[in-house]
Amino acid sequence: MNERDDVHRRKPEDKSWDDWIEDKIRAAQEKGLFDNLSGKGKPLPDRRNPFLPEEEQLAYDLLRDSGHTLPWIEEGREIDARIEKARRLLQRRYRWYLAERDRHPGHELLMLEQVWRGYRQAFEAEIKAINDSIRLYNLKAPTLSLHKNILILAEEYERLRSSNQ
Repeated sequence: MNERDDVHRRKPEDKSWDDWIEDKIRAAQEKGLFDNLSGKGKPLPDRRNPFLPEEEQLAYDLLRDSGHTLPWIEEGREIDARIEKARRLLQRRYRWYLAERDRHPGHELLMLEQVWRGYRQAFEAEIKAINDSIRLYNLKAPTLSLHKNILILAEEYERLRSSNQ
């Protein structure tokens, strides 16, 4: 019988689960299967959430370990991603606008300005939608310290200009 078959062997009827599991662990130790584990000899990391009441910790651990999270946390991540995406898109369009503005004289500037105005309007509509999402998120987040700030267009445009100087 090879090692793989041994792992998949059923528990004998005359053995308790505890004894059978102990035998499996002992056999794996003897084979050296635990010798090169990462973090060997170091304390386990404290993964507890200090902001949760003790009675909610188990549910939190189960969600986290299964790759899930609380809905408002996921919404917060989605909002952050939307903000970054909107900013990157506006940044790319602004750089294009500046480059084209330097290349085109006279009457072509009017058309270029209209395109840039359309880009700004699209950005402003996205910021409005993001701010609506932020307001809903802030109603769900459990503490003020976790709330997100509403985006202010003037500040967004100042950020854009200062990053391109």
